[in-house]
Amino acid sequence: MAARKFLRDYLVKRVASGSIGGGIRRYSSSSSSAAPESSPRIPHFSKRGRLLTGTTLGLVIAGGAYVSTVDEATFCGWIFSASELLNPLFALLDAEFAHKLAVAASARGWVPREKRSDPSNLGLEVWGRKFSNPVGLAAGFDKNAEAVEGLLGMGFGFVEVGSVTPLPQEGNPKPRIFRLRTEGAVINRCGFNSEGIMVVAKRLGAQHGKRKLDEGSSTSPTSGDEVKHGGKAGPGILGVNLGKNKTSEDAAADYVQGVHTLSQYADYLVINVSSPNTPGLRTLQGRKQLKDLVKKASFSTDFIELMLEYCKLTAFFLLYNCFIFFVENQGSSSP
Repeated sequence: MAARKFLRDYLVKRVASGSIGGGIRRYSSSSSSAAPESSPRIPHFSKRGRLLTGTTLGLVIAGGAYVSTVDEATFCGWIFSASELLNPLFALLDAEFAHKLAVAASARGWVPREKRSDPSNLGLEVWGRKFSNPVGLAAGFDKNAEAVEGLLGMGFGFVEVGSVTPLPQEGNPKPRIFRLRTEGAVINRCGFNSEGIMVVAKRLGAQHGKRKLDEGSSTSPTSGDEVKHGGKAGPGILGVNLGKNKTSEDAAADYVQGVHTLSQYADYLVINVSSPNTPGLRTLQGRKQLKDLVKKASFSTDFIELMLEYCKLTAFFLLYNCFIFFVENQGSSSP
């Protein structure tokens, strides 16, 4: 027992003195001496690290200085080339979701904008409309006129929205868009999915006014080889593709309604009778049926133009009569 007590006391003294385990140090808050503070360590970079950091900063500064001297057209080409790097990412997404994402990006202006002017030899005039180039975006991409301004800004000679049906309809059940990766193609079985004429008319009306306002406020000079092109609302040609509802029994009435509502915003209209997913649509492809359909649509546009001319004449006569009335009253009231 004595030996055990001696050994225990010996170990306690050794631990307290710091000989074993580095010692035990206690600091009391009431003690006048504060706990020692460790001095902050200054980070040390190796010579290779400093060289790499300096080189990176130098390249960034030099690159920024070079880009600031590059003309807008060259920089625009770089942006278009860089955007191609995103294509593999879209391929990983569901086909229809990738399509919606692309439309949303175009609507918000998150796509490259073409600043390079089209050479004059690419320009052409059709039906009194001047196209800056013959390459356009067909209907099927921007079905509901969500991104007209962004798509025209990418450099297309024309953009066609639709197909637009009189009433909203969902189209075919999903999935309805399929990729053929080896062929680099896509199968589309959407079936005229549309938000309807009224929604599209509201969007086109807002974009129509904005484009005309932008054109009126534009004061940038045009170069000698640049084509002065545009349609009703300024730069860019806008087409509207018209379709019929699946449940509609009168196809001609659907197309006439589309002409009445949307022709005021479009530079040209397209009557879509080629969808194999819409019941009864292909029966309109016969010579007689198609001729009758076009005749009704043409009569609708002629009627609209006639009514516009009538409104102009009516307004002119009203103003003229007001002027005559004002002059006569002024003459009779004079002494």
